[in-house]
Amino acid sequence: MTHMTLNNPFTGEQVFAAGSETREQVLQRARRAQTASHAWSQLEVTVRADLLRQALNHFEQHADDIAAGITREMGKPLAAAHEELQFMLERARSMCDFASDGALHAVDLSNYHDAQFSGRIEYRAKGVVFIITPWNYPLFCAINGSIAALLAGNAVLLKHSTTPSVGEHFQRAFGELAGIADLLQHVLVDFATSAELIEHGDINHVIFTGSVRGGQSIAHSVARRCLNDVHNPFIQCSLELGSNDAAYIAADADLDHAALWAVKIGRLHNSGQSCCAVKRVYCHASSYDEFLQRASDIMAAEVSGDPLAADTTLGPLFGGDQAVQALQAMIDDAMAKAARAVCGGGSERIGQALFLQPTLLADCRHDMQVMHEETFGPVLPVMPVNEDAQAIELVGDSRYGLTSSIFTTSRARAEQFIQAMHSGTVYVNACNFVDARLGWIGHGHSGNGAIALSPLGLQALSAAHSININPELLHD
Repeated sequence: MTHMTLNNPFTGEQVFAAGSETREQVLQRARRAQTASHAWSQLEVTVRADLLRQALNHFEQHADDIAAGITREMGKPLAAAHEELQFMLERARSMCDFASDGALHAVDLSNYHDAQFSGRIEYRAKGVVFIITPWNYPLFCAINGSIAALLAGNAVLLKHSTTPSVGEHFQRAFGELAGIADLLQHVLVDFATSAELIEHGDINHVIFTGSVRGGQSIAHSVARRCLNDVHNPFIQCSLELGSNDAAYIAADADLDHAALWAVKIGRLHNSGQSCCAVKRVYCHASSYDEFLQRASDIMAAEVSGDPLAADTTLGPLFGGDQAVQALQAMIDDAMAKAARAVCGGGSERIGQALFLQPTLLADCRHDMQVMHEETFGPVLPVMPVNEDAQAIELVGDSRYGLTSSIFTTSRARAEQFIQAMHSGTVYVNACNFVDARLGWIGHGHSGNGAIALSPLGLQALSAAHSININPELLHD
């Protein structure tokens, strides 16, 4: 049995320890979840939505405990943990509204009916959705899949071993509704047992949020499953992976607005540990120096330290010294190639934790490692460009495809940028913010284009069924 442990990123003290569940234990959980899904899916979708709205009250009632657990387990500042909880509730309630408003209604084909055809396409529950969620946004990432799966009539197996207290709260909130047990189960499994569940378990869909390497492992297990003697060999997987998202600051951008979003919100939120964070900036040469000054002022105002302290804005990186050293190597590489650190550029130890100083790199070139690799921390490289066409080419020159953003006051320039981008989300005068009204989609190395959130997210976790009726011999 693998023994899993977790240490507080700031103090270094152990805050969690548990053994992995066995293969048979987790396979049994999947069988119980199938029974739960069968009963849950018989309820009207509006009833499911109402029950889930009520279940969400658990998070408000236990907000302080949940936020403290997040801070203890992954290092997010306490105020930011509370903020994430409130945004999570907004997302979840929006998804419930989509369900109540008819997102899962059958596709209406009545305009195409004739004497020999009456048909519709129905959305029904798949069964059991296995969700593997990461540490960086433990509430956001867990709710995106869980609420959509449950609204669609599915049961959920949730693997949340990197922020386990959140997984336990999800089980307490959603584990039993309408007298139906095992509706959402928090499973504690290691990588090998997780693969066993995907390859042999009675599940119907996998959702994974994490690294590209992790996504490759999940896809490999999904592929292996089709060779095994299981009831449902060909299941879908939703992969939301890493990225190297870019922002373009156009010549006509409102620089105060652009700096607030691209730097404070886009780069520094969650200490830069976000898949859709702004990780590189291309700024028009006419605004370059002014943007750098604004960006430097924002970074200089950040406070690194104890995530329980009220004035702390940047908590420790979850990966500890190794994560800081990896980012430092990218910074050093860039500076060896003529980039300059406008602010930051080094690291400092606060308490037991090593922190990377918020670092703004100017005069970057597109061939630098920091410009084309994913950076999970408070470092922002900036490169000047001379025209829109150059910026569009450089923003799009990436194997990733999660988000891209432009800051401009010209609608025409914005539309030109939108049409040129191939990322799952294109932002105009915004970035690094996930709106439940829109699908969350990744392309290229950022994922397989699976949709989370929006009414389409409910449909993505449903099984489509075509109903083909010849009405000639039917009567009321």
